[in-house]
Amino acid sequence: MSLYDLLKRDIKKMVAGIGENGCGNIYPLIIEEVERYLICLVLEETRYNYVKSAKILGISRSTLYNKIKKLNIEDD
Repeated sequence: MSLYDLLKRDIKKMVAGIGENGCGNIYPLIIEEVERYLICLVLEETRYNYVKSAKILGISRSTLYNKIKKLNIEDD
């Protein structure tokens, strides 16, 4: 199963639930959750090596720090 197929299935459920409640502005909510998961996964794989994580993610180390702070990601 491709990433697209997984996202299509799971995000469809999220959108259906949000639509029933009349909430708007779901794009940033979904993007934030995907970004949080991806960053956490890469950090765990690199044992929280920020230099390696930033390189794998294709972002600068300062951008990674900012995203960690914004997304409230804590070191394990």
